[in-house]
Amino acid sequence: MNVRRIEPLIRAACLGGAVLALASCATLNREGVAAPLDGGSVAVRQGAPLVINLSADPASGFGWVMTSKPGEAVWLIGGPDYTPEPIPAGMLGVGGTTTWRFRASAPGTQTLEFAYLRAWEPGAAPVRTVRYDVTVTPSGWHNWF
Repeated sequence: MNVRRIEPLIRAACLGGAVLALASCATLNREGVAAPLDGGSVAVRQGAPLVINLSADPASGFGWVMTSKPGEAVWLIGGPDYTPEPIPAGMLGVGGTTTWRFRASAPGTQTLEFAYLRAWEPGAAPVRTVRYDVTVTPSGWHNWF
């Protein structure tokens, strides 16, 4: 076989695979869950995304830190990402939202804890904590169709 004929086919196959992989990452499962702002119990199906939004104001020096350890049931896939609120004319230091994105990876339970503190102050107590008790339920065969 002529290598020059096969090389473009291999490149096309690799590019197609990369495009499909990126598209699957960008698609949100319709069973995804946006967690409540104040914490609490959350149920999500295996494979679905879990989004946690926490109000923040980095101009105050405070920020959200994830204090729980990673587990098997839920994987961190993105964040923390800060999105500021629109700033009205003449205003400074308007707050916003810090977003953490997770994927429910395996059936089970996991605790996600966050602390609102000044990370640059060693040993400082958080001014607020939020805890989520996440239950991941198995995805059934019907979710494949």
